[in-house]
Amino acid sequence: MHSPDDFGRSLHDPERFTITYELVPGQGAGGRKIDALLEFARRAREDGRISALSVTDNAGGHPALAPVAMGAEIRNLGLEPLIHFSLKDKNRNQVESHLFLYQRLRFRYLLVLGGDFPRPTYHGQARPVYDLDTIQTIGLVEDIKGGHYRQMDRQQLREHPFAFRCGCVVSPFKMTRAEQEWQYAKLLAKIRAGAVFVISQLGFDMDRYEELIRFMNQHAPGIPVLASLFIPGPAVARVMAEGGVPGVVLSRQLADRIRNEGREERLERAAKMAAVLRGLGYAGIHLGGTGLDFDDVARVLDRAGELASTWRQVRAEVHFPVVPDRGQPMIRPGEGPGGRPGLHALHRLAHRLFFDRGARGGKLFGALCLACDRYRFSRSLLTVLEKFIKGLLFRCRMCGDCTLAESTYLCPQSGCPKRLVNGPCGGSRNGRCEVFADRSCFYVRVYRRLDPGTGINELAERPLLPPKDWALEHSSSWINYFRGRDHTGCG
Repeated sequence: MHSPDDFGRSLHDPERFTITYELVPGQGAGGRKIDALLEFARRAREDGRISALSVTDNAGGHPALAPVAMGAEIRNLGLEPLIHFSLKDKNRNQVESHLFLYQRLRFRYLLVLGGDFPRPTYHGQARPVYDLDTIQTIGLVEDIKGGHYRQMDRQQLREHPFAFRCGCVVSPFKMTRAEQEWQYAKLLAKIRAGAVFVISQLGFDMDRYEELIRFMNQHAPGIPVLASLFIPGPAVARVMAEGGVPGVVLSRQLADRIRNEGREERLERAAKMAAVLRGLGYAGIHLGGTGLDFDDVARVLDRAGELASTWRQVRAEVHFPVVPDRGQPMIRPGEGPGGRPGLHALHRLAHRLFFDRGARGGKLFGALCLACDRYRFSRSLLTVLEKFIKGLLFRCRMCGDCTLAESTYLCPQSGCPKRLVNGPCGGSRNGRCEVFADRSCFYVRVYRRLDPGTGINELAERPLLPPKDWALEHSSSWINYFRGRDHTGCG
């Protein structure tokens, strides 16, 4: 039997191993799939070992039943819903609206994630949103909880009775140094913003799982971490091995093994993985899989308990290392900080010359911009000049709040399909973008331009950028900078 907030107490109880399970709603409001998910929830409630059922939010970029529907029914059954809060489909107004709805329904836990890039659907490709990133969204929740949420008049502070606790995700399974260091740096930023628990990406490399626990023990002790334990069928394993699931790495060796084995062998491997992950020090596991029913999950949990004392002996049997595509090394020439600086030094010099408010050049250029802002014609002329220069040099999109200086003079609005300003998503593979596989991940390119010697701590300590004020779009960022309208906020 579950008591109120059993999930929260379990996460912080060293004597317990927390179990969550991921439910994936499909298209449609009902039908056999939804009935099967609710039956799973009922049996999980009776069994008592699963502390929370997570509900995905348009998993894989495909439209599906909104998680609020399943979450409400799970809560009515007496289990804790862990709602996936994906940002790919929501602007900040919709984010706030959903938060108010979830508070009304007395949900306690949100798993905040950017989400997979939308896939083609009704009449083609859906427009991605990503108005807020995960760090900004966690910060928004904490601001609302703390009474620091500004209303429309921007003066009155109004408290909301929010009780959400946000979790976040991280992948320890990246295939390049740049990607992996960004993952850990962004994880620390999410925790500083207010995340109180972490769920890993799914994987099968036990060394990487152990690396994540060591990292957390060193940098964020006391934050519980759940390891994702996914049980794929042969078809899904093949797709994962081919890179068809953003951010997931599964070796071809393991995919071939899964193709040639039966259900019992897959469940036995999962039980051994669960035993190993508990032995490594994880607070619990986040279970999922294809074609599983509750009897399968119960069998895995029963067997994992039997194997608990032998986890060191079985570790090698479930260890399938991350191997970069086409045999490429983890650290390639030119990948490290400073490896490919490009024109970074020249652009930084120009920025100091024209945009240092305390220097003579900055004062003169600032006076020119402010003078141009007095009249429509001169303002338009300066805006056209800025668009030409920055479009030629940086592929500028004229967002009106320039962050080139914070991203080594690469433009995230044109360079990142998700337009992320505080670090990468988790969907890259082998240094390549989740959306455009023929391109390097934008933040891998940024990493190569950073000062030599930059590491995880330096990445994590970079100032976080606030959400964009889209009222500034198509205006001159030069004028906005010197007027104090942009993110620097000091005119």
